[in-house]
Amino acid sequence: MEPAYHSIVGQKLLYLDWYKLYGLDIACPRCERGVLKNDRTNFSKNKILFPVFVMDGPPLWCMVMSMVCTCRKTRMNSNSGELLCKLPAHARNAYPVETKYALENKNCHIGKTAMNIFDLLMPTNGNGDLCSRLLCHIMNRSYAQRVEEYYSFYQSTNKKEEPASYVDNYGYYVTAFPPLGDGICDTYDAAASNGNTPWGISDHDRHVREIQSVSCHSSFAQDHTHEVCKNYYQKKRLGAHALWDVATETGEIASAVLVPSTKTMHFAHTAMSLTRRPTFRPSIMCSNTWPSKSDFWDAISDNSLQGRLGLFHYVQRITRTLKKKHIDHFQAITGLLHCIYTNNDNDHKNLLRALKEGTLSGKYTDEDILDLKASKVFRQRYDRYLRKEIRPTNVLCSMLDDWFDRFKCSTSSPDNLRPARGRKDPVSNETIFSSETKGAINECKKKASCMQDPLPIEKMYDVIQPSINSSHQLKECISHRGESCLESFHLMLAHFGYCGMRTYRLHYGRQTDPQRHPDVPNQHAERRRAILDFEVILQFRSRLISLFL
Repeated sequence: MEPAYHSIVGQKLLYLDWYKLYGLDIACPRCERGVLKNDRTNFSKNKILFPVFVMDGPPLWCMVMSMVCTCRKTRMNSNSGELLCKLPAHARNAYPVETKYALENKNCHIGKTAMNIFDLLMPTNGNGDLCSRLLCHIMNRSYAQRVEEYYSFYQSTNKKEEPASYVDNYGYYVTAFPPLGDGICDTYDAAASNGNTPWGISDHDRHVREIQSVSCHSSFAQDHTHEVCKNYYQKKRLGAHALWDVATETGEIASAVLVPSTKTMHFAHTAMSLTRRPTFRPSIMCSNTWPSKSDFWDAISDNSLQGRLGLFHYVQRITRTLKKKHIDHFQAITGLLHCIYTNNDNDHKNLLRALKEGTLSGKYTDEDILDLKASKVFRQRYDRYLRKEIRPTNVLCSMLDDWFDRFKCSTSSPDNLRPARGRKDPVSNETIFSSETKGAINECKKKASCMQDPLPIEKMYDVIQPSINSSHQLKECISHRGESCLESFHLMLAHFGYCGMRTYRLHYGRQTDPQRHPDVPNQHAERRRAILDFEVILQFRSRLISLFL
């Protein structure tokens, strides 16, 4: 087989003529009165093909029909998203590009196989250059495989004559390059706000309406997070200092807006709009600042709303003052949690029974259970089987004092009736407490009354009954406090990097700003560097040498 013919075997040609393929008379999507008629293809006019880049080799090549409206004489391509939305599903799915990504005035499209992967990468990684390199990498590997097959055939047939030289990669096998990182980011942005979808609404508007339709009938948590704003491009000009968000007891996000500060006046409008929803009627609110700003919430809601200080932030006010490298740090955290809440007796009894009988994971003795409780594994594995009961205010304050005496290393006076029982770290010779720990404990003792659950424990948790085939028969518990779901959402938002990763470009191993460094190469040189895959070239050369040796 000739190299030129062998290099194109398996590549797909798409002919986009909806009338000839499916017999469809398409109404003009712009005037709704005329009918689109076929005029010519891009190949018959300019002898070019339209590339669609996919994740399984070289691009697909399309012969796109140019269609003209019989009424207004407007011209439209047969692969535009505006026209694809008018087609039935069986015809629309024949073109391997989603309608929202079939943008006009583009010299290429990105196929479904590629965009399904990019949709997962872009929100969290935000690296358009990585997506561009993936497309280039696929094309280079496909070319290297074809060259290996070509020369391997000549070696196996033992032909004496020299095989003909295979076609060049660039300029023959690869005649169209994927878009750069900025182009993929622009495509992703435009598709998010593009209303050319089968359901007639863009992804942005659909997500907004989904958030606005979240209901609440038990409790919600509200807080500010600052990590999400670190990646915003020109965040000072936008006034994005923090993000104020609300999570319900089911884990759904009911509101998320950027605010210039944590002052009440900057999220008051959104909070008032939230309380006006007919399906948003909570009875409990968890906040990291309660009872601060309680007057505001009393003014915009009825008297049935009860505010509480969140368990996570209550614990964090003390733990952030501890020194993490101290040898007793984990023991101090475990003792602090024991001061604030206790596990339900029935849940704890059932869990111990399952551990000793070996019906959960393995059979444990009393000594093994004690060692397990002294590690993080116990909370990570078995917290879902235990319901937390907040201790009464007086008991909580008394146990906080005992905890402070247990880990402090010195007392203020020798006649103190509560001696220090802590120790310094044997390596760094530092105490576990910092200068802010005592003040944080005193403030937490004042706010201990805001920690109590306003509802019985049966209403603070959803209980999932075990399967009839389960050997341990333990019930899983889902908390209604809402703050855990909100903090999990904050952890996910901290990794969102799409908003601000487009200003800088990787150039010779360092971050370079094109505006400050005019020596950044132009787009064509950058495109060539993105296409060159040195790993594939090295593997290709090593395989050729091994074949001829």
